[in-house]
Amino acid sequence: MKSNILKCGLAVLALLVSACATQGGPEFIRGTMPRNEKFTIVAHNQRVPDWWLDQGQLKLNFLVKGEVSKEHMAAVAETERVCRIYAGVVRPSNLVAVLSSGILYGAAGWAGVGLGARAFLSQAGGIKTSAYARYGGDASTFAGTANGLISLGGQTYTFENCGRELL
Repeated sequence: MKSNILKCGLAVLALLVSACATQGGPEFIRGTMPRNEKFTIVAHNQRVPDWWLDQGQLKLNFLVKGEVSKEHMAAVAETERVCRIYAGVVRPSNLVAVLSSGILYGAAGWAGVGLGARAFLSQAGGIKTSAYARYGGDASTFAGTANGLISLGGQTYTFENCGRELL
């Protein structure tokens, strides 16, 4: 039993440590338009969900007419730098985003399931609606925390929108 708990703990720790993951290096995808105009898309391979990414390492994907030069890469690097600052300013901290979702969902689940249990089960004697309310609150807190983690991807979206405006 203790071995299983240890394995689960190590799995959770591995997930938390992998939150420092970053995007892969640039991949250059070249193409030609109908009038023989050359273009290059610079894309970064993303191997993990947005909320696992180290926000300080976010990279912009972009399109350039012709070949990509050192000046293009330098301009994009500076755009990425200021957009990381921008995304950090306009988005709440990750902890606030996750905890607030968990708390709001938990409170709503506790109230909703508790009221539902009281309304539908009051005829049956001996049923404790508080147990149902606790269950609803716990299950909803879990779901809300998961939703909060998913919402961290919004920081990536904010970062990309900033880059699109500047480039």
